[in-house]
Amino acid sequence: MDIILHKVAEFIREENKSLTKNLLMQATEELQLDLTDEQLAKHCELIGRLLDKVALGLISTRQETLDMEMDYDIDHYFYYDGTLLKNTVEIISTFRLSLLHELQERGVLENSSAAELSKLYHHVIYIFDDALRKTTTNFNLENQKLLDSNEQEIMELAAPIVPIRRGVGVMPLIGEFTDSRAAYLSTEVIPKVVDLDIEQLVIDFSGIHHFDTNVAQQIFQIRDLLQLLGIKPILTGIRPVIAHTAVSLGINMSDMQTYGTVKEFLELTEH
Repeated sequence: MDIILHKVAEFIREENKSLTKNLLMQATEELQLDLTDEQLAKHCELIGRLLDKVALGLISTRQETLDMEMDYDIDHYFYYDGTLLKNTVEIISTFRLSLLHELQERGVLENSSAAELSKLYHHVIYIFDDALRKTTTNFNLENQKLLDSNEQEIMELAAPIVPIRRGVGVMPLIGEFTDSRAAYLSTEVIPKVVDLDIEQLVIDFSGIHHFDTNVAQQIFQIRDLLQLLGIKPILTGIRPVIAHTAVSLGINMSDMQTYGTVKEFLELTEH
Protein backbone atom coordinates (compact mmCIF):
# COMPACT_ATOMS: atom_id res chain seq x y z
CA MET A 1 0.00 0.00 0.00
CA ASP A 2 2.96 2.35 0.63
CA ILE A 3 3.87 2.16 -3.07
CA ILE A 4 1.35 4.89 -3.93
CA LEU A 5 2.73 7.13 -1.17
CA HIS A 6 6.28 6.78 -2.51
CA LYS A 7 5.03 7.36 -6.06
CA VAL A 8 3.24 10.58 -5.10
CA ALA A 9 6.19 11.73 -2.97
CA GLU A 10 8.54 11.28 -5.94
CA PHE A 11 6.15 13.11 -8.27
CA ILE A 12 5.85 16.07 -5.85
CA ARG A 13 9.63 16.31 -5.48
CA GLU A 14 10.19 16.26 -9.24
CA GLU A 15 7.35 18.65 -10.09
CA ASN A 16 7.69 20.94 -7.09
CA LYS A 17 8.35 24.16 -9.01
CA SER A 18 5.67 23.68 -11.67
CA LEU A 19 3.08 22.56 -9.10
CA THR A 20 3.86 25.52 -6.90
CA LYS A 21 3.64 28.09 -9.69
CA ASN A 22 0.58 26.72 -11.48
CA LEU A 23 -1.54 25.74 -8.49
CA LEU A 24 -0.73 28.94 -6.61
CA MET A 25 -1.92 31.00 -9.58
CA GLN A 26 -5.10 28.92 -9.70
CA ALA A 27 -5.68 29.45 -5.99
CA THR A 28 -5.20 33.22 -6.07
CA GLU A 29 -7.49 33.53 -9.11
CA GLU A 30 -10.15 31.35 -7.51
CA LEU A 31 -9.98 33.35 -4.28
CA GLN A 32 -9.80 36.64 -6.22
CA LEU A 33 -6.80 37.80 -4.21
CA ASP A 34 -4.85 40.76 -5.55
CA LEU A 35 -1.33 39.95 -4.36
CA THR A 36 1.79 41.98 -5.04
CA ASP A 37 4.70 40.42 -6.92
CA GLU A 38 6.61 40.26 -3.64
CA GLN A 39 3.74 38.47 -1.88
CA LEU A 40 3.41 35.99 -4.75
CA ALA A 41 7.13 35.31 -4.65
CA LYS A 42 6.95 34.70 -0.90
CA HIS A 43 4.02 32.32 -1.29
CA CYS A 44 5.93 30.46 -4.00
CA GLU A 45 8.88 30.09 -1.66
CA LEU A 46 6.77 28.91 1.27
CA ILE A 47 4.57 26.55 -0.73
CA GLY A 48 7.66 25.06 -2.33
CA ARG A 49 9.03 24.32 1.15
CA LEU A 50 5.69 22.94 2.26
CA LEU A 51 5.54 20.60 -0.74
CA ASP A 52 9.01 19.30 0.16
CA LYS A 53 7.67 18.53 3.63
CA VAL A 54 4.55 16.91 2.15
CA ALA A 55 6.73 14.64 0.02
CA LEU A 56 8.86 13.73 3.03
CA GLY A 57 5.83 13.29 5.26
CA LEU A 58 4.23 10.83 2.86
CA ILE A 59 7.09 8.38 3.35
CA SER A 60 7.64 9.07 7.06
CA THR A 61 6.04 7.60 10.16
CA ARG A 62 3.28 9.49 11.96
CA GLN A 63 5.71 10.41 14.76
CA GLU A 64 8.32 11.65 12.28
CA THR A 65 5.63 13.76 10.63
CA LEU A 66 4.55 15.12 14.02
CA ASP A 67 8.14 16.13 14.73
CA MET A 68 8.45 18.07 11.46
CA GLU A 69 8.18 21.87 11.51
CA MET A 70 5.04 22.40 9.48
CA ASP A 71 4.52 26.10 10.11
CA TYR A 72 3.84 27.86 6.79
CA ASP A 73 4.75 31.49 7.52
CA ILE A 74 7.90 30.57 9.43
CA ASP A 75 9.47 34.03 9.54
CA HIS A 76 6.08 35.75 10.09
CA TYR A 77 6.40 37.63 6.79
CA PHE A 78 2.67 37.80 6.14
CA TYR A 79 1.90 38.69 9.75
CA TYR A 80 4.10 41.79 9.63
CA ASP A 81 3.05 42.47 6.05
CA GLY A 82 -0.47 42.98 7.37
CA THR A 83 -1.94 40.05 5.41
CA LEU A 84 -5.09 38.66 7.00
CA LEU A 85 -4.70 35.20 8.52
CA LYS A 86 -7.90 34.28 6.67
CA ASN A 87 -6.20 34.88 3.30
CA THR A 88 -3.19 32.71 4.16
CA VAL A 89 -5.42 29.90 5.43
CA GLU A 90 -7.58 30.07 2.29
CA ILE A 91 -4.53 29.89 0.02
CA ILE A 92 -3.18 26.80 1.81
CA SER A 93 -6.60 25.09 1.87
CA THR A 94 -7.33 25.84 -1.79
CA PHE A 95 -3.84 24.74 -2.84
CA ARG A 96 -4.33 21.43 -1.02
CA LEU A 97 -7.54 20.66 -2.92
CA SER A 98 -5.94 21.70 -6.20
CA LEU A 99 -2.97 19.42 -5.51
CA LEU A 100 -5.19 16.39 -4.95
CA HIS A 101 -7.10 17.20 -8.14
CA GLU A 102 -3.83 17.64 -10.06
CA LEU A 103 -2.60 14.22 -8.91
CA GLN A 104 -5.73 12.68 -10.44
CA GLU A 105 -5.54 14.72 -13.65
CA ARG A 106 -1.87 13.86 -14.23
CA GLY A 107 -2.55 10.12 -13.85
CA VAL A 108 -0.36 9.76 -10.77
CA LEU A 109 -3.16 7.94 -8.94
CA GLU A 110 -4.00 5.64 -11.86
CA ASN A 111 -4.66 2.00 -10.91
CA SER A 112 -4.69 2.90 -7.19
CA SER A 113 -7.13 1.03 -4.99
CA ALA A 114 -9.73 2.74 -2.84
CA ALA A 115 -7.72 1.84 0.26
CA GLU A 116 -4.56 3.36 -1.23
CA LEU A 117 -6.36 6.56 -2.22
CA SER A 118 -7.91 6.82 1.22
CA LYS A 119 -4.51 6.51 2.89
CA LEU A 120 -2.97 9.05 0.50
CA TYR A 121 -5.73 11.59 1.06
CA HIS A 122 -5.48 11.08 4.80
CA HIS A 123 -1.73 11.78 4.72
CA VAL A 124 -1.98 14.86 2.49
CA ILE A 125 -4.90 16.35 4.41
CA TYR A 126 -3.21 15.67 7.76
CA ILE A 127 0.05 17.35 6.68
CA PHE A 128 -1.69 20.43 5.30
CA ASP A 129 -3.97 20.62 8.34
CA ASP A 130 -0.92 20.51 10.61
CA ALA A 131 0.57 23.41 8.65
CA LEU A 132 -2.68 25.32 9.05
CA ARG A 133 -2.84 24.64 12.80
CA LYS A 134 0.74 25.69 13.43
CA THR A 135 0.45 28.76 11.21
CA THR A 136 -2.70 29.85 13.05
CA THR A 137 -1.14 29.21 16.45
CA ASN A 138 2.00 31.18 15.62
CA PHE A 139 -0.07 34.01 14.15
CA ASN A 140 -2.04 34.22 17.39
CA LEU A 141 1.15 34.13 19.45
CA GLU A 142 2.61 37.02 17.46
CA ASN A 143 -0.67 38.87 17.82
CA GLN A 144 -0.60 38.36 21.59
CA LYS A 145 2.97 39.69 21.73
CA LEU A 146 1.81 42.81 19.91
CA LEU A 147 -1.16 43.20 22.25
CA ASP A 148 1.10 42.79 25.28
CA SER A 149 3.51 45.37 23.87
CA ASN A 150 0.66 47.80 23.23
CA GLU A 151 -0.69 47.21 26.72
CA GLN A 152 2.75 48.00 28.14
CA GLU A 153 2.88 51.25 26.18
CA ILE A 154 -0.63 52.13 27.27
CA MET A 155 0.22 51.50 30.91
CA GLU A 156 3.27 53.73 30.64
CA LEU A 157 1.20 56.50 29.08
CA ALA A 158 -1.76 56.01 31.40
CA ALA A 159 0.13 56.64 34.64
CA PRO A 160 3.02 59.04 34.06
CA ILE A 161 4.84 60.71 36.93
CA VAL A 162 4.97 64.46 36.34
CA PRO A 163 7.20 66.47 38.72
CA ILE A 164 5.54 69.89 39.13
CA ARG A 165 7.77 71.45 41.74
CA ARG A 166 10.47 70.40 44.13
CA GLY A 167 9.40 67.32 46.08
CA VAL A 168 5.94 67.27 44.47
CA GLY A 169 4.73 65.14 41.57
CA VAL A 170 1.43 64.32 39.91
CA MET A 171 0.31 60.87 38.79
CA PRO A 172 -2.81 61.22 36.61
CA LEU A 173 -4.71 57.95 36.30
CA ILE A 174 -6.17 57.65 32.79
CA GLY A 175 -8.57 55.20 31.15
CA GLU A 176 -9.53 51.73 32.38
CA PHE A 177 -7.90 50.47 35.54
CA THR A 178 -7.14 46.73 35.40
CA ASP A 179 -5.30 44.24 37.61
CA SER A 180 -2.28 44.37 35.29
CA ARG A 181 -2.23 48.17 35.44
CA ALA A 182 -2.40 48.13 39.23
CA ALA A 183 0.50 45.66 39.33
CA TYR A 184 2.44 47.87 36.91
CA LEU A 185 1.94 50.90 39.18
CA SER A 186 3.15 48.99 42.22
CA THR A 187 6.20 47.40 40.61
CA GLU A 188 7.28 49.98 38.01
CA VAL A 189 5.80 53.41 38.73
CA ILE A 190 6.09 53.68 42.53
CA PRO A 191 9.86 52.92 42.50
CA LYS A 192 10.26 55.84 40.04
CA VAL A 193 8.52 58.09 42.56
CA VAL A 194 11.16 57.15 45.12
CA ASP A 195 13.99 57.73 42.63
CA LEU A 196 12.64 61.21 41.83
CA ASP A 197 12.84 62.21 45.51
CA ILE A 198 9.15 63.02 45.53
CA GLU A 199 7.76 63.68 48.99
CA GLN A 200 4.18 64.41 47.99
CA LEU A 201 2.43 62.58 45.16
CA VAL A 202 -0.85 63.90 43.81
CA ILE A 203 -2.97 61.02 42.52
CA ASP A 204 -5.51 62.47 40.12
CA PHE A 205 -8.62 60.32 39.59
CA SER A 206 -10.37 62.59 37.09
CA GLY A 207 -9.31 60.46 34.09
CA ILE A 208 -10.61 57.14 35.45
CA HIS A 209 -13.53 55.98 33.29
CA HIS A 210 -14.64 53.01 35.36
CA PHE A 211 -14.56 52.72 39.12
CA ASP A 212 -15.79 49.75 41.13
CA THR A 213 -14.86 48.06 44.40
CA ASN A 214 -12.01 46.10 42.79
CA VAL A 215 -10.48 49.27 41.30
CA ALA A 216 -10.92 51.09 44.62
CA GLN A 217 -9.14 48.38 46.59
CA GLN A 218 -6.21 48.36 44.19
CA ILE A 219 -5.82 52.13 44.18
CA PHE A 220 -6.02 52.49 47.93
CA GLN A 221 -3.51 49.68 48.35
CA ILE A 222 -1.16 51.81 46.25
CA ARG A 223 -1.94 54.73 48.55
CA ASP A 224 -0.97 52.59 51.57
CA LEU A 225 2.24 51.54 49.82
CA LEU A 226 3.19 55.18 49.26
CA GLN A 227 2.63 55.95 52.93
CA LEU A 228 4.87 53.06 53.95
CA LEU A 229 7.58 54.52 51.72
CA GLY A 230 7.28 57.88 53.45
CA ILE A 231 5.56 59.55 50.51
CA LYS A 232 2.46 61.59 51.26
CA PRO A 233 -0.39 60.78 48.87
CA ILE A 234 -2.79 63.57 47.94
CA LEU A 235 -6.00 62.75 46.09
CA THR A 236 -7.66 64.94 43.46
CA GLY A 237 -10.58 64.44 41.10
CA ILE A 238 -12.54 62.36 43.62
CA ARG A 239 -16.05 62.10 42.18
CA PRO A 240 -19.06 61.18 44.37
CA VAL A 241 -19.11 57.60 43.05
CA ILE A 242 -15.47 57.16 44.07
CA ALA A 243 -16.11 58.54 47.54
CA HIS A 244 -19.18 56.32 47.94
CA THR A 245 -17.25 53.22 46.87
CA ALA A 246 -14.44 54.02 49.32
CA VAL A 247 -16.92 54.42 52.18
CA SER A 248 -18.68 51.14 51.29
CA LEU A 249 -15.32 49.38 51.51
CA GLY A 250 -14.68 50.86 54.93
CA ILE A 251 -11.72 52.91 53.70
CA ASN A 252 -10.99 55.80 56.00
CA MET A 253 -10.34 58.95 53.99
CA SER A 254 -10.67 61.42 56.86
CA ASP A 255 -6.92 61.64 57.29
CA MET A 256 -6.33 62.10 53.54
CA GLN A 257 -5.75 65.44 51.83
CA THR A 258 -8.22 65.70 48.94
CA TYR A 259 -8.83 68.46 46.40
CA GLY A 260 -11.29 68.88 43.58
CA THR A 261 -8.60 69.32 40.94
CA VAL A 262 -4.84 69.42 40.60
CA LYS A 263 -5.14 73.13 39.87
CA GLU A 264 -6.94 73.67 43.17
CA PHE A 265 -4.19 71.82 45.04
CA LEU A 266 -1.49 73.91 43.42
CA GLU A 267 -3.28 77.18 44.13
CA LEU A 268 -4.03 76.38 47.78
CA THR A 269 -0.57 75.04 48.58
CA GLU A 270 1.45 77.62 46.70
CA HIS A 271 3.84 79.43 49.00
